[in-house]
Amino acid sequence: MSEIEDIRHLLDQEAFKSSVRILILISLAINDKMYFMDLCKLTGTGKGSLSNHLDILMKSGYVTDKTVFSIAGPRRLIYITNQGRQFYDMYIKLIGNLR
Repeated sequence: MSEIEDIRHLLDQEAFKSSVRILILISLAINDKMYFMDLCKLTGTGKGSLSNHLDILMKSGYVTDKTVFSIAGPRRLIYITNQGRQFYDMYIKLIGNLR
């Protein structure tokens, strides 16, 4: 297969039909974890839309979440899973091979 076909195959999963979900995974791979509201700002999506994207990524096993408590109240923290990290590593490798 060519690199383009490999990328198409990797992105053929339902979880990656949206560039927002790919952006979420890339951001989490770089940062390991991010607060929900930081992901809202980064992606430019509303809370409901981001929740839907995260639900799809969680059902696919790429991210997980946890509620943490701070002085400002409870906050939702999103983590990348090992499976999400594997996707990121493969994605970066394939994109790098395009040069």
